Amino acid sequence: MLLSLRATSHELHLGVREARQLAEAAAEWLRRGVSAAELRRALTAGLPPAGVRSAIGFLCHRLTVKLPAEAVAVVADSVTSAAAAGLVVCRGPGDEHVFRPVGGDETQCRRCRTAGAGRAAGPAGPAGPVTPWRVRVAAVNG
Repeated sequence: MLLSLRATSHELHLGVREARQLAEAAAEWLRRGVSAAELRRALTAGLPPAGVRSAIGFLCHRLTVKLPAEAVAVVADSVTSAAAAGLVVCRGPGDEHVFRPVGGDETQCRRCRTAGAGRAAGPAGPAGPVTPWRVRVAAVNG
């Protein structure tokens, strides 16, 4: 991300060695929950009208001075954080995963529900052999 700043402003052109020197400071922003796009905006917004004499000095200053406060507390339990986001833990087969229910009382994601319906009906399906949809459409269209 630091090397790509030169596309935003030619004044912020960094070499690889300079970007490596700033990488730990930039990573701290990301650890604090700032996205790469937000970090880019913080570093490039409001450049001095007189210009930037030293890209590494300017960016080091911005990374230090504008560093956001620590995030409050990260919820370690994925189920708790998923519930907070409106997600539900799927009770279907396989690995534990979450989904956003369409109805209010869904307990399985769509993939698990359809896989379960296919197993219950057997390989032939509920009404005989399964016909591909293209064949059915061709039969209707004549």
